[in-house]
Amino acid sequence: LYLMVASLKTLRHLFIALAIACALPWIAVVIVPAFAGDLRWYDRHTFGHTESLDLAVVFLKFNPLCYIHIFFVGMALARLRDLLEPHSKKATLVKVMHGLAPAGYLGLLLLFSVPALHPPAAKLSARLSILLPLQAAVLLGLAGLPGAEPTAMASKVARLNFLEGYSYAVYVMQF
Repeated sequence: LYLMVASLKTLRHLFIALAIACALPWIAVVIVPAFAGDLRWYDRHTFGHTESLDLAVVFLKFNPLCYIHIFFVGMALARLRDLLEPHSKKATLVKVMHGLAPAGYLGLLLLFSVPALHPPAAKLSARLSILLPLQAAVLLGLAGLPGAEPTAMASKVARLNFLEGYSYAVYVMQF
């Protein structure tokens, strides 16, 4: 994956690759079921059964191949920051970067708090990262541009760094 991301030399190619990576979860959770005529397919899933539907859900939830796009997007965001560095003094780009994190957080808040906006198969789609564009906006907005002043939100969030020591412990305790 690293070589693939490193080979992306232009912003255009990088944005195309990011769009493809962000579209992959939609194929599994929305597009295929739409063609099959059943967007509510996940509602029939029952934990512990060995029917084909349940095996498909287990595969989508736990197979590492179903998450490779997430690793790709993380590396592509780092590459994006590298490609944006020469443009880091442009006022329009700085404004866009300052708005990314709040826009991403607002989108996530709306998706989680407004039932009509919940994606189909919400538990599975969140796990497969249908929300990846919004999560990427938050990450990129908080990271900011190389060589530019940090955004106001990034400065405020940095005060929470003392929590990072607890983060991994909480993660491990979930399993």
